[in-house]
Amino acid sequence: MKKSIVCLTVLWLMMHVSSGQSQHMHHGHEGGKSTHKAMGTMVFQAQKDGLSIEVYLNDVKTAMEQMMKESGMKFDASKLDPDITHHMSVFVEGKDAGTIKSATVDIKSKNISKTYTLFHMKNHYGSDVSLKNKGNYEAMITFNTEKKKGLQFRFTFSI
Repeated sequence: MKKSIVCLTVLWLMMHVSSGQSQHMHHGHEGGKSTHKAMGTMVFQAQKDGLSIEVYLNDVKTAMEQMMKESGMKFDASKLDPDITHHMSVFVEGKDAGTIKSATVDIKSKNISKTYTLFHMKNHYGSDVSLKNKGNYEAMITFNTEKKKGLQFRFTFSI
């Protein structure tokens, strides 16, 4: 139940923050600059086999505080899953972007390894993730499209 509340809250937050953004990344660029900054910090960008992706991390606690400040809304933080620390947003465009059947992200750090499903949201794929430890993380995003299974993007980032 707590996880559902967190997911719904973060989804509402992401939709609220991104309400002015378009369905596709290319509409969010002016002069080569992305307007997805409201979705957090960009940690990866790449193109491969007909897909172009941008990956952002947003600290859930900071985003919730900002949302409450802007909206005046009150929220009981005790209802949040304490393991969830960030929301990962993956913006996808390209000729095969509309053919994505599933997406996952595998995150590894030291002795931690976890796979998260990336859910299709309003204008991106996303998941709430646990990145409690400071340090380096390895990530692998995998897309299954109608044409290709196992299209992978590997990258590292730091918290």
